[in-house]
Amino acid sequence: METFFTTLGDEVQDVYEETFHLFSQNSALQDLGMLDPKTTTLDLTIAGRDFTITQSPGALQSNRTEGTTGAAVWQTSVRVAEWLSVLFTGGVLGSSSTVLELGSGISGIIPCILAPKVGTVIATDQQHLLKIMRENITANTSQTRARSSKHTVGKPIAVSSHATNIRVIPLDWEEDDVQNVLSSSGLGAIDVVFASDCIYNYALIEPLMQTCLDICKLRSPQSNDGGHYQAPTMCVIAQQLRQAEVFEQWLQTTLREFRVWRVPDEMLTDGLAGGSGFAVHVCILRGGQGERR
Repeated sequence: METFFTTLGDEVQDVYEETFHLFSQNSALQDLGMLDPKTTTLDLTIAGRDFTITQSPGALQSNRTEGTTGAAVWQTSVRVAEWLSVLFTGGVLGSSSTVLELGSGISGIIPCILAPKVGTVIATDQQHLLKIMRENITANTSQTRARSSKHTVGKPIAVSSHATNIRVIPLDWEEDDVQNVLSSSGLGAIDVVFASDCIYNYALIEPLMQTCLDICKLRSPQSNDGGHYQAPTMCVIAQQLRQAEVFEQWLQTTLREFRVWRVPDEMLTDGLAGGSGFAVHVCILRGGQGERR
């Protein structure tokens, strides 16, 4: 992981400089970012794998008090899923890693891509989205798929015939105590937390980053007696760049507790690099559990 952070370069220190840098670029995406909000079934290929995803366009128009955005497939999740191989080549993830995704939505794409390569994947979202998420995960891990698709993107990642290491659990990070949720599910420290397009209004910023903070605090501190070093929990935050003010507030909030790096273009796929309308940042807890100094 140290090599990965060295490759990232300098930390983000100035909120306004970072915001200006990202939002002064021409954005390649001018819509909300849903892949196709009108269809109930999507066929696409990511990282050499074919997926059939069932989504619920009608839920997007509903008046549920719970969030409805997770009922469709979003561009950010697809673009992150095709980029994930860099975390393996960079030593961040490996065969024993435990990964948790916040706001997985109904697609389960990122968990399905990660499952063959890590120890455990935890897919989370609000309770009302979990039934379709489970169905999509089951459908897309039950066999090796070899269909071609016009949506083919990303570098291939090897896949097993059936993923048994994906845990799907309810977690509403605006309401739930994440440490209690994980403990009651028999889960402990997490190696990497993913959040793809979870920040799209001001109200979501504080609860999301508090949830990330609580998860990072589950990592035991480094032993002072020469014991084995534990890398800190790393948070990967991917966003579509919509509103500069929302991004600015997110970064201000995050820098209070986390060290932050923007993943540079040379470590990103074209779908996430500069000018794409997206950005990926990685964060670790300041001076806290597991941080090597």
